[in-house]
Amino acid sequence: MAGIPAHILELRRDAERGDKEAQYALAEHLLSGDEIARDEAEARKWLDRASRQGHSGARWRLGELSKQGVDTKPKAAPAKPMSPPTRRPPPPPPKPLSARERLLPTVEVDPDALELGVLADDPPEVLRPLAEGGDTAAQVALGNACREGGGVPVDLAEAARWYGLAAQAGDARGQYSLGVMHDRGLGVAQSDAEALGWYLKAAKQGDAGAQFNLGNMIRLGRGVAADATVAGQWFRKAADQGEVSAMVALAGLLEAGQGVARDEVQAAELYRAAADRGDAQAQFNLANMLRLGRGVDRDLYEAASLYHRAAAQGLAAAELNWGLMLANGLGCIKDDRSAVLWLTRAAEKGEARAQHHLGRMHEQGRGVAKDTARAALWYRRAADQGDPQAHYDLSIMLLQGDGVTRDDTEAAQRLRLAAGAGLAPAQYNLGVVLATGRGVGPDTAEAHAWFTLAAASSLERIALSARKAAETLAGRLDIAGLGRSAAVRKAYEEGRAP
Repeated sequence: MAGIPAHILELRRDAERGDKEAQYALAEHLLSGDEIARDEAEARKWLDRASRQGHSGARWRLGELSKQGVDTKPKAAPAKPMSPPTRRPPPPPPKPLSARERLLPTVEVDPDALELGVLADDPPEVLRPLAEGGDTAAQVALGNACREGGGVPVDLAEAARWYGLAAQAGDARGQYSLGVMHDRGLGVAQSDAEALGWYLKAAKQGDAGAQFNLGNMIRLGRGVAADATVAGQWFRKAADQGEVSAMVALAGLLEAGQGVARDEVQAAELYRAAADRGDAQAQFNLANMLRLGRGVDRDLYEAASLYHRAAAQGLAAAELNWGLMLANGLGCIKDDRSAVLWLTRAAEKGEARAQHHLGRMHEQGRGVAKDTARAALWYRRAADQGDPQAHYDLSIMLLQGDGVTRDDTEAAQRLRLAAGAGLAPAQYNLGVVLATGRGVGPDTAEAHAWFTLAAASSLERIALSARKAAETLAGRLDIAGLGRSAAVRKAYEEGRAP
């Protein structure tokens, strides 16, 4: 097994001992070829073992493989029937957030235009004479073949020409497909106006994909004034036909109360309908609602399961949340090692919050060997994307020279960014460096301002220390200094850089 990373070998050992989470995680590595040679047959074996132990993610993954035509039938003898599961105890109430904790991300819905149609079974040589004879279905199918290179060279302009002929003849799929080409600038000039017009023609004929794409353009104000109410009407028409993306988009409007009356119960129902059809974004959004008890009864167990299902499809935000659920033991067994695996996946996709939390795991030695240098690297990647907590954590490492070369100047700069974002510990420590002149020129008036701001924090220890520091510095300031301190606080409160 030379060349296989140590943590993969450890995963395999735990999987062989019967750890269902390890079995599932090992199967994911084997399916993706991530850090280990891809082996679908062995992956299926571990998924089957985890599924037999009740692992919901493994059961879902086996189902997805089966849909793709992969034989997921177990090769071993069938296991004995399992007794009905006992009712799970209700989850404990959430603990108050500490100064270093942060909330999981909220709902984000921004669906893209739907894809074009699939290729027809008939080869191009059969389709062409039919298309040339005016058969609109053949014209659309031949357009698909030209777009995808199905039996003919890829030719986007030719694809658009065939779609155009079908569209001009009144074919809804031709109109929809031509709309997509104009929407994306494929084979024709990109034009919101043209895309909108063709989507509208197809939508009026009842084409669900066109109804969704039309609603999306109206929601975003592309080619027409933005109007969430009208967008919602088109989303609903498409959702009523079972268009999953429209269900998610309409649920997003209902959840936020944009263009429609806010209705979290209906939003959750739509998310669930889309989630049951395998939509990762719907699974993620429904998990958020279940975690927070919005529109549905709070259920951390189901939330964790949905995060897991969405994460298994590669949704970075779900990978982050599933990693955090594992790290905190929310709705699942606490498992730092698996948490690191999922946080790493999200972090490598550029998810700043995952990068920050992964840095925290490396700094604390949770799920991995303690490595402050690697922690600093992840903090820096998150901070470079503007994550205020990462700016703060990296600033502390820079002040201490822990995992990085000590740099008081950079530390002060990052403290200022975190303090400006409202982090009370950063505001307090920025006051300290300004009062002492560490990394910056000493400035008693500005230090007083940041101590005063930190004193309003709900974090008692920070507030008490900041209050005492502010009182001490106030005695050293004249009227002009106190006025400058007030000006700094006003600039902060108005969202201006002090």
